[in-house]
Amino acid sequence: MATLGINYLSACEGGISFTIGTPKGEIGRRADTIADGVDLIKKYGIANVLYGSSSMDFASDEGFADDDGAKKMWSSILGAADRI
Repeated sequence: MATLGINYLSACEGGISFTIGTPKGEIGRRADTIADGVDLIKKYGIANVLYGSSSMDFASDEGFADDDGAKKMWSSILGAADRI
């Protein structure tokens, strides 16, 4: 059985790519902004188990200013989603 909700993150070209489990199978979506990420959380939720690609640790290779950039973006998305 697939894990429903956002279940995998990867840094990609200055944004975050999400793998999302749905009742019809897995789909991919992308957040280029904090608002994009919040919208995806609101629409799909977060799975009970969430994994991250190593690209989340080496985000500068994926267009972020520093290696922590993707994790900082994810943290900001979570913080903004929590306020809604």
